[in-house]
Amino acid sequence: MTFITNIVMYHSRLVRVLSHLFFWLIVVVFYYLLFSRNSESREVSLILSAGLMPVAVGVTYFFNYVLVPKYLWRKRYARFFLFSFYTLLVSTWLSFLIVFFALIYAITQKAYIDPSVIHPEWQVITLHFVVFFAIAVKQLKRSFFMQQEKNQLEKNQLTTELKLKEAELKLLKAQVHPHFLFNTLNNLYGLTIEKSDDAPKLVLQLSEILDYILYRCDEKLVSLGEELANLKNYIEIEKIRYSGKLKLNTNFPQETGNLKIAPLILLPFVENAFKHGVSHFPGFAFVNIKTNIVETTLIFKIENSKNPAINKDAEHSKGVGLKNVRKRLDLIYPEKYMLKIDKTEETFSVNLTLQLE
Repeated sequence: MTFITNIVMYHSRLVRVLSHLFFWLIVVVFYYLLFSRNSESREVSLILSAGLMPVAVGVTYFFNYVLVPKYLWRKRYARFFLFSFYTLLVSTWLSFLIVFFALIYAITQKAYIDPSVIHPEWQVITLHFVVFFAIAVKQLKRSFFMQQEKNQLEKNQLTTELKLKEAELKLLKAQVHPHFLFNTLNNLYGLTIEKSDDAPKLVLQLSEILDYILYRCDEKLVSLGEELANLKNYIEIEKIRYSGKLKLNTNFPQETGNLKIAPLILLPFVENAFKHGVSHFPGFAFVNIKTNIVETTLIFKIENSKNPAINKDAEHSKGVGLKNVRKRLDLIYPEKYMLKIDKTEETFSVNLTLQLE
């Protein structure tokens, strides 16, 4: 693995060096063509090109690898502009020396050269144009790779958050299952104690619920039809247990299409309605459940009577079931649901609007 990594790094450095050499080769050709445009002396053109090249290279790399990272990136602007001024001043002085040397050579060799070609200001402009162009290319390249790195970091962060959310979601579902089973087995135990004839039917309903939980709830989303069927099975279990003291009204849609929903997302609301609204309720209790579908939006409403003997209904609204379902809604349906809980002295109601897929 280390050998392969070394090869990749060596190849990357080689490509980088070759790209730099290619760039400066283009620059030296540009200089030579520019300076030989009106000159009959090839030597003078070579002197100007060869003389300006090391100045351009030195100033460019000094900016890109010293001044910019050490001062500009660290927001030390005063020193950056001061040292930049000194650097440009030195490069301008060196370019004047090169022009002066080229003029001396032309005079001593009696070579013809158009004065406008080696005009000092023109040489300075040409030099600094190449320098600033090279700096701009370097900084644009750096910005591009920094943006790529930032995007990769954000992607990694999102991936990590997603994994954490999936782990938390699995934990919440693991809590829902035993919580639900505990309540259902309590119901079954109550019927067997009473030797109710409805106990076999309850066992059948429970087996269907267990089949759904154990074999069909491992997926992130399940069919809405299956989820509502499981909900009906649970309601039937509670209906059997509280048949002598319960007034139950339910309304479920006949067709659910291909809509999908997170498994067991509605069950805690129904559990709480029977646990806190029917169990130990003096006299007749009621539970009203209405489910409606508008295009891809599920509207779930449940209302139940509230036991007047309980002064505080904190457990009703903050029990394990509702606490978990709130977290699951936040994880699975962020900004895609509205949950409203209303409490009065006699009733407790839940309204859930859920955007499905």
